[in-house]
Amino acid sequence: MNNYFEAIRTSIIYFPLVALLSIVPFAYFQYRKMGYVQFNRSLVFYIFAFYGMTAFFLTVLPLPEITDGFCDRRIGKVVPSFFPFRFVKDTFREVQGNISLFSIVKSHTLMVTVFNVLLLMPLGFFLKYLFQIKSAVIATLIGLLTSLFFEITQLTALYGLYPCRYRHFEVDDLITNTFGCFIGFVIARYSNLLPNVSSKPLLNRTEVTLTQRFLAIFLDSLVVILFTSYIIEGLSQNIWLLSLMKVALIFFYFIFVSKATNGQTFGKKLLGIQIIRMDGLKLTYKDLIARYGIFLILPFLVGEVSKFLIDTRFDDKLYLFLYLFFLAIWFFGTVMVTFIRKDHRGWLDRFAHTTQVLANQKSNDK
Repeated sequence: MNNYFEAIRTSIIYFPLVALLSIVPFAYFQYRKMGYVQFNRSLVFYIFAFYGMTAFFLTVLPLPEITDGFCDRRIGKVVPSFFPFRFVKDTFREVQGNISLFSIVKSHTLMVTVFNVLLLMPLGFFLKYLFQIKSAVIATLIGLLTSLFFEITQLTALYGLYPCRYRHFEVDDLITNTFGCFIGFVIARYSNLLPNVSSKPLLNRTEVTLTQRFLAIFLDSLVVILFTSYIIEGLSQNIWLLSLMKVALIFFYFIFVSKATNGQTFGKKLLGIQIIRMDGLKLTYKDLIARYGIFLILPFLVGEVSKFLIDTRFDDKLYLFLYLFFLAIWFFGTVMVTFIRKDHRGWLDRFAHTTQVLANQKSNDK
């Protein structure tokens, strides 16, 4: 029982990291397929992800310590079993001739068998409920392949990470796991009372959502941060030259790339949105400089100057206060205003007389 709790505890520890790393790709596919992020589907998806991590950890944890005689102590004890339905024989042998319903239910072998059935029952349920698989044959085959993956992981001693096996490979596990997946799939047929998580578009959306905007900003910021941190930072030791190169990169990415792609940076391209002029005319460099230059490059320049002043005159808190105050104004104008205004146009769009629309909507208008 302690092994089960350890697997659950490990999943709880690592799940936030997995969720954080997957939230942007998941939201991207939601937008591309459905047009928006559906809360019910997102919640069920991450429940499924947590279950998947826990199921895997249950098959490999606890990880034993490799010590002297690690394999010698397991000779003849960790032997693969290729005989089907061996659990029936082991159950009767465990009850030692005292064949009664009570003794069979209490047997350790039966409890392990029941656990193996339960292990992949949620998988079958999710295959029907979340992934909308209609064929019981396909769902059962996926359950078999999943169980086979678990058993091969044990048979190969975690793919060679251990010098010898520390878990049993049993054909019975393949049978019971697959059967459990089938049972879960059948149960999911009666999940009509649960919230709708259909992958079909549920909205005829015509406007760019706030979530869509912020995901695009996040992706664009990530691209710029990665380039500045891992490429530009190592090119020079001169702080002013580095700042100039960073400004040039931001200028190139947000202005030249947007002009070349007709208003779509990398983040906006992935999320299916683009910038257009309010009068419908083609974007010019003047429009993009007005939109990005003042509200992206200027704050960055102020930040670099403030950072230099703080580093060289750290005893003077005035520079730090002015920098944080400037950032607060910038954050309010570029982010918070989009929540307040009904058209979700921040200072960037209002100053440059631009707006953001769905890329496919723009192409359809043409």
